[in-house]
Amino acid sequence: MKQNIKPLHIALFSTALLAGAATAEAQTQPKDSTLNRTVVVENDYDPQIMDANKINLLPDIEEPKPTKKEIVYAQTTHPFSAFRYRAMPSYAPKPTQPDATKCFINLGYGDTKNGNMTGEINYLFDLSDSDRLNVNAAFDGFNFDPDRTELEEWKSRFYQAQFKADYAHRFRTAELGVSGSFGSQAFNYRPIYATDKQRNTLGGIQLQVRSTDTSAAWQYALEAGVGYFGRGYLYGADESNSETNLRLKGGLSYSPDGTNRVGLDLDVNQANFSFEGLENSGLVGLTPYYNYTTDAVRLRIGAKVDIRTGYDNGVAFAPDVKAEFPLAGHYTLYVQATGGTLLNDFFRFNSITPYWGGYAGYDQLENTHVQLDALAGFKADLGENLWLNLYAGYELRKDEIGFFPNVTGDVEPLHYSFVQGKANNLKVGFASAYQYKDIIDVSFRMDYRNWSTGDGWEPVLYDKPKFDAQFDMQIHPVSRLNINLGYQYRSYAEGDRNAVSDLYAGVDYRFFDFFSLWVKAANLTNAQYEYDLAYPAQGIHFMIGTSFRF
Repeated sequence: MKQNIKPLHIALFSTALLAGAATAEAQTQPKDSTLNRTVVVENDYDPQIMDANKINLLPDIEEPKPTKKEIVYAQTTHPFSAFRYRAMPSYAPKPTQPDATKCFINLGYGDTKNGNMTGEINYLFDLSDSDRLNVNAAFDGFNFDPDRTELEEWKSRFYQAQFKADYAHRFRTAELGVSGSFGSQAFNYRPIYATDKQRNTLGGIQLQVRSTDTSAAWQYALEAGVGYFGRGYLYGADESNSETNLRLKGGLSYSPDGTNRVGLDLDVNQANFSFEGLENSGLVGLTPYYNYTTDAVRLRIGAKVDIRTGYDNGVAFAPDVKAEFPLAGHYTLYVQATGGTLLNDFFRFNSITPYWGGYAGYDQLENTHVQLDALAGFKADLGENLWLNLYAGYELRKDEIGFFPNVTGDVEPLHYSFVQGKANNLKVGFASAYQYKDIIDVSFRMDYRNWSTGDGWEPVLYDKPKFDAQFDMQIHPVSRLNINLGYQYRSYAEGDRNAVSDLYAGVDYRFFDFFSLWVKAANLTNAQYEYDLAYPAQGIHFMIGTSFRF
C-alpha cells in the first residue's frame, strides 16, 4: 500500500453510469392514499450511483416495508444519472397526482445570491403494447459566493445539462432494450488556476436483454455498453484527458424447483485512459452462487472472484453469503458476509466527491478491495404502521481511497487529491418508520462508524462519516397539500471540519390535477459546514418552482 497525498484540481462530479435500458410503465392509482399508492418512476431525476452502498460505506440493507402500504414500482432504469449538487439536499419534488401520467415538466429557481436552478422534462411514448420509449432532458446548477472562505472574490459555479433516451421491446418471455445518453458540465475550481473554464463531457450507449418469465427454470440477463468521460482545462490551460469505459454485466441461473437455484454472475469493466502515463485498467468479476429458499430461511452461498488486468493486475477473493430467517411473520433476522474489488477510475472518483482534481500517470492508484463486509441485523413490523431495522457489522478495506485536498493559502495544488491506505470500520445502525393513515409519514435513521487505519494513514479517514443521522417528516393535512420537514447531522472520523447540520423544509400544493407549486429551503440555521473538504456549503437558501403533468 502506498499513500498519495495530493491536493486538488477540482473537477465537479458527473456520474454518467449506464445502468440499464428498460422503460417506465405507466401505473394508475385511484386516489392519493399513502396506504395504497402506486409510485411511477419515470426516470426520476434522483441520482442512483452504481454500488452506492460500497462507495458511501452504508450497509446494503433492505428497509422494512409495511404490510398495508404496498408500493408498486414501474419498470425503469437510469441510463444517465446526473450528479445532484449537495448544496440543496431538499430537491425539487415530484408532487403526487391522482392519476399516473406520461409527461411531466418541473422547473425551479432559487435566490439570486446562490443562483440555484433546476429544470426537467420527461415523456413516455407507448408505441405499442410491446414497445416503450422514454426521453428525458434536464439541467441544474448554482453560482454562489461563499461567505466563509479565505479566498476573496470567488463564486463557486456548476451547471450541467443532460439528455437521455431508452427504448424497450417486450417479447413473450424476454425483453430487449437500448439506451443512450449525453451530458455536459461547466464549472470552476477554486481560484488557484489560470482559468475557470473547466468542463466535463460524458455519455454512452447500452444494450440489454433479459428474461421476463419469472416462472421459468432458466433465468438470464445481459447488459453491454460503452461510456465516455472527457475532461477539459484541468490546470488552467487547454489541457484535457478522457476515459472510455467498456462494460459487460450479466447473469445466468437455473432452478429445478422453487427451492434451489444455482447461478453465475458476471461483471466486466475496462477503463481505457487517454492521459499519457496512465495504464489501462480492467476488472473481471465472477460470482458463482447457490440459493436455497423456503418459508423458514432464504440463503445465498457464493464467492466473488475478481481478476484485475492491466495496471494493478492480480486476483482477489471475497465472500458472497447472505441469510434471512423470517420469524412469526413480522420479524426477520439476517446476516451477510460480502466484499469485492472496486475499480478506481474516473467514475468512482466522481462518485466519492465532485471536487477531485487531475489524475497523474506517474502515481496511479491501486484498485480498492473490500476484503470483508460483515453485517447482522433484525427487522421488525411492530404493527400499527411502525417498522424498525437494527444492524451491526465490521468492514475490512485494502487500498481504500479518501479525499484530502490542500487548496488553501499559497499551497500549490497537486495533480489529484486522494490518499490511499488501509481502512477498517465497526458500524452500527438503526432505522425506523411510522405512518399514520395518509396524514403523517415519519422516518429516522442513524449510522455510527468507528474507523481505524494503519500508522500514518489517518488522512484516508478525513472524508469518512463517523456519526450520520437524518430525520424526515411528511405531513398531508389535506389531500392536495404536502409539508416536509427534516434535519441531517453528520460528523467525520478525522480532522477538525465542522459537522454537517442541515435543517430543511418544503411545501408543495397541487392546485389542479396537472399543476403544482412548490417551495424548498435548506440550511435554515445558517450553519457553517462542508460536505466536501475545503468547499463551504451554501448558507440559508431556497428554491421555488412549479410542476406540470400531462
